[in-house]
Amino acid sequence: MISVRAELVEKKEEADLLLILTHEVAALDNGVVKAAILKSTFVLLLYNMIESTMAMIFERIHERLAAEHYQNLVPELQKVWVEFFFVKNSSSLFHKHLDKTISQTLAFPSLADFTARIKLFSGNLDAKKLQGLLKQYGIGALHTDGKERLLYVKNKRNKIAHGEETFKDSCRDLTNSDLTEIRDAVFRALDSIIIQSDIYLQEKKYAVRN
Repeated sequence: MISVRAELVEKKEEADLLLILTHEVAALDNGVVKAAILKSTFVLLLYNMIESTMAMIFERIHERLAAEHYQNLVPELQKVWVEFFFVKNSSSLFHKHLDKTISQTLAFPSLADFTARIKLFSGNLDAKKLQGLLKQYGIGALHTDGKERLLYVKNKRNKIAHGEETFKDSCRDLTNSDLTEIRDAVFRALDSIIIQSDIYLQEKKYAVRN
């Protein structure tokens, strides 16, 4: 998880710089509209940070799981295996995958292969969805302060991305304090997930204990 942590540090620095710029522009006499656009940009950056960090985490997890046979995986991951290899597959693929699972020649799919068939997330990451993903893989749970603010971040991201709200209107009513609290909530959630994912991999919590 070293590279994931390093990437997140960079993204946090970018977010902090944008937040400072937003505060500075908001203090200008003619900065209301510009600040409003920057506020929306900031919230969008936070959502992108969540999704990109989760993608990196699950890429590492899938890489590690590829070295484990079905029989060695915890029940949560056996369900993920079954969903990918056996649900909604043709009869020929079903039997092929079954034979390879039994002979232990089938590997857990890479994240790219998995998400080509089954979407883990796409514009829908809030605390509830993150909690579901952590549970689905047996990683842990999300209990950080302010996690409910991730729902606001997700909803605003989607409204802007889908053209329902403009950059200048979407987040214009957020105060400096609001922006800081939202940032801190996102940072805490991602820090917690990285820590839990690191422990998950180091202690091999994805594998059945003999």
